Amino acid sequence: MISKLGFSSDDRLLIINADDFGITKGTNEAIVSLFEQQAITSTSIMFPCPAAREALELSNQKVLDNIGIHLTLTSDENHSYSPVFQERPLKSLINKDGNFHNDISYIEKNADDEVRIEIF
Repeated sequence: MISKLGFSSDDRLLIINADDFGITKGTNEAIVSLFEQQAITSTSIMFPCPAAREALELSNQKVLDNIGIHLTLTSDENHSYSPVFQERPLKSLINKDGNFHNDISYIEKNADDEVRIEIF
């Protein structure tokens, strides 16, 4: 059926993305549940996070559609993340502990071509 605006009932008018898939086990469970309830239409996985491997396994077991990548170049006050690329230290992206910096402005001012290495 076509609405007055010209959309069919199969047209998607709203995308609801659940961010941070892989950040914690609880977040993963919530995102899977929301997919099963058809309350969300996509998610984005954060690969440097501790529950990212579980998120990948869940996405394969549950056949979750529409999963993107949440590019991660910083940590936050509660979580420290390290680069996915581990062949050599990405010195412009990490602090003395080997984790991403918490300060976004530091990355904006100091990151170099190592950003390309991490995201590709």
